[in-house]
Amino acid sequence: MSNEEAGGVHAATGDPRGPVVVGVDGSSNAQRALAVAADLARSFDVDLAVFHALGLMTVIEGRHVPSEGHCDDIERLLRTDWCHALQRDPSLNWRAEIVYGSPPDVLLNLGRDLDASFVVVGSRGVGDEQALGSTSHHVVQHCDRPVVVVPPE
Repeated sequence: MSNEEAGGVHAATGDPRGPVVVGVDGSSNAQRALAVAADLARSFDVDLAVFHALGLMTVIEGRHVPSEGHCDDIERLLRTDWCHALQRDPSLNWRAEIVYGSPPDVLLNLGRDLDASFVVVGSRGVGDEQALGSTSHHVVQHCDRPVVVVPPE
């Protein structure tokens, strides 16, 4: 890391330099988080890094299914459904990937490893009825990057 950049922020200007990292899972709250993350990336002229954490189970079309054997379906959902709105914006530099691991660990590790300017997370995900879900709570408590928690509508 150079003296000019530390913690995803340019030392001289204070402007963010690392990507905005966001996790998606197909929930409406994750879609809101993705929209906020894309707006942040555009506002600060940084890249957007979209990730889906793949564990033992995943939700496809409202059903919990084993992740094994459904990777192609999940990849299709990530690229064509969940990130569809990003494809219409040629000015936004973004990537989408599936990463194996628990959602909080994936977001924490990628935030650190990518020197993220921000980590954006929905306040709750699929099937979570609490005001602050377990993933967002864990990320807020343990992330060494600025965290933006996006509430439901």
